Amino acid sequence: MLKKIATLAVTFTCLFSFMASATFLDDNPRFVQVGHNDTTESYIDMNTIQSVRYDPPYYIIRATVVTYDYANNTVQGYDNNFFYNFKAQTVKTQTLGDVSYDLQGNVLSTSALPNPEVKTTDRLSVNGHAANRAFRTCYDMNFFQE
Repeated sequence: MLKKIATLAVTFTCLFSFMASATFLDDNPRFVQVGHNDTTESYIDMNTIQSVRYDPPYYIIRATVVTYDYANNTVQGYDNNFFYNFKAQTVKTQTLGDVSYDLQGNVLSTSALPNPEVKTTDRLSVNGHAANRAFRTCYDMNFFQE
């Protein structure tokens, strides 16, 4: 009997900690999910979206993508520049730095990357979805045309 009670207590504790693990991301309109897989969930922070360049067909939008890692129980944000070429329908991403958060959303640390690379972004990747969402937020239309 004691074994069953202990098992239930441990199960309840695990479930509660799982449900409370990333509460600042859950059901918060500031964070819109842009991807997930078996170990992570990624969100774009809607409060960080800002248009940096408007020069059609070229655009630059800066935004932060926040990823919750279930395997490590960590939350990491990545400050990105998204470079758009509307005619070519391409997006490139430059990660400028990162932010570590605790599970309540408080910033633990920030770092800037010294020489951030600009990399091609797949439209179906987390950054591709984030870039499309940022573009839609700034210009009221999807970047990727069907």
